[in-house]
Amino acid sequence: MKIVYTTLLGATLVFGIAACSNDPSVDNHPKEQVVPTESSKNANTPDDKSIDNSGNKSVGNVANDQNAAEKMKELNFTNFDLEVQYDNDLDFDFEYEQRSDNGEYKAEMKDRINDRELKGMEAFSLIYTQLKDLDINTNTPKEDVIQNILQRLNLSDNYKSFDLEYILKDGSKIEIKDNK
Repeated sequence: MKIVYTTLLGATLVFGIAACSNDPSVDNHPKEQVVPTESSKNANTPDDKSIDNSGNKSVGNVANDQNAAEKMKELNFTNFDLEVQYDNDLDFDFEYEQRSDNGEYKAEMKDRINDRELKGMEAFSLIYTQLKDLDINTNTPKEDVIQNILQRLNLSDNYKSFDLEYILKDGSKIEIKDNK
């Protein structure tokens, strides 16, 4: 009787341990396996770099946004491409392109100084609030343009390089490059 009892106890113990195992070779039931879907493969994980994708429009491109179309009329430029580099591989990069008069644009901002990235509506909102009344033309001195942009975007004037390409509504192109 002791032998039967010991055998039953041993078998129960082995099956109990196997049932609690996280080893997939022990518990191989296909209906219980989790197969990643296409959307979960692209989902942000804690290891992903955080990117602010808020807003109800597509990221980076916003079409037929009436508020954006009205705001674009207040800007005196159609393209704005700024890159300011600092020591220690820190930089500020801002790109804006007006694609049509009906509110379609592309806007991205990468700020490695403050470790933040904005795209789409968030980036457009930043450029609009900071630069809507920016009065730069082809006759504005280079130093004034640089200081005005740095001040409006709260950037230090202790940069290594400043690179701006700016297209006015009349089609005039302003390019400013400065290295320290």
